[in-house]
Amino acid sequence: MKSKARKIGLLGHSDTWVGLGIFVFGAAATAMSSGFDPMSRSYPLLLSILLMVFGSGLILRVVLSSPENVSLVLPGKVAALSAFVVVLWIGALSLGLGFVLPTLLMQIAFLAICGIRPFGRVAIYAALVTLVGYAAFVWVLGVRLPETLSPYLV
Repeated sequence: MKSKARKIGLLGHSDTWVGLGIFVFGAAATAMSSGFDPMSRSYPLLLSILLMVFGSGLILRVVLSSPENVSLVLPGKVAALSAFVVVLWIGALSLGLGFVLPTLLMQIAFLAICGIRPFGRVAIYAALVTLVGYAAFVWVLGVRLPETLSPYLV
């Protein structure tokens, strides 16, 4: 991902806006987690506070060191394509296609978007991520996965 870098002001810097977005997301998550019961609150509260700290750190980095700005056009396209893949994955889960097949296809798409080649490597990585995800949800956390239309789909 090569982009032309240039020096610009605080409000025109991409890291300022990314940091602000992360901070606002963390602040909203902090507000939401404050309504949880004491047993459930600590983990989401810790994560949301960390988001706020890292978002502030990004903004502070721009203020203190004024790094070169990098265009967000290519990352924006990648994020939009990835969001589309997630929507397709959610749709596949909702249609009863099981967990394994939609998750495997989603991982293949993500790895291809990220530029991993050749396809054999992509398939192996996607299968490993899917297996680890399945093991984490089913065997470790005991989560029931979405119902499938066919008993042959997992």
